[in-house]
Amino acid sequence: MGETKVIKLKDILTERISDVVYHFTAPDAATLIINKNKFKLSPIPVGQRVDPGKKYEDGYYMSVARTKIEGYTKLVGDSGCKNVRMELDGAKMGNTLKGGPYNYFHGQHGRDDYEEYEDRVYSRKEYIDNALGYIKRIDVYWDKRCEIGFNFVKTALQHNIPTFLFAKREKWAQQSGGIEVRDMDGYTLFMQKRMR
Repeated sequence: MGETKVIKLKDILTERISDVVYHFTAPDAATLIINKNKFKLSPIPVGQRVDPGKKYEDGYYMSVARTKIEGYTKLVGDSGCKNVRMELDGAKMGNTLKGGPYNYFHGQHGRDDYEEYEDRVYSRKEYIDNALGYIKRIDVYWDKRCEIGFNFVKTALQHNIPTFLFAKREKWAQQSGGIEVRDMDGYTLFMQKRMR
């Protein structure tokens, strides 16, 4: 009886979105999120790829990370130029949305203790409105293969989102040593230094 209560309490404590979460995306997609003020979610998988953590039978989810760069997210940025990291207020999201920890790989890397530090945010609707209300800051690293994008930075600044540019991936990963861009002159100066 006592053991059952402990298990239920543990489930309750872990069945929520982490207080701070990170969403990785590309500059063009980030511009759409900001301009439309909404996140577009993916349909919850069915069949063999069923999501054991899903909150609804029919619904949608968004993947976010609990760390700046760890586990699965170590590779983020190498795939599709997802060099934009949005820091989100997970506690605020949790007031109206369901979610919690999720391990996509389930030990498939040969170790059951492998973790990718992912949370999933679930909704019955395809979009999460008021995205700007959840975005606390944006970190972007510059890569010759992946342009930061003039329009993206301009859009972020127009919406008063603290935006930091990083010349090195390692610094971006640590969220250390970035330059906060307060206007487009700052962006231009950053890019000029990178091109030398």
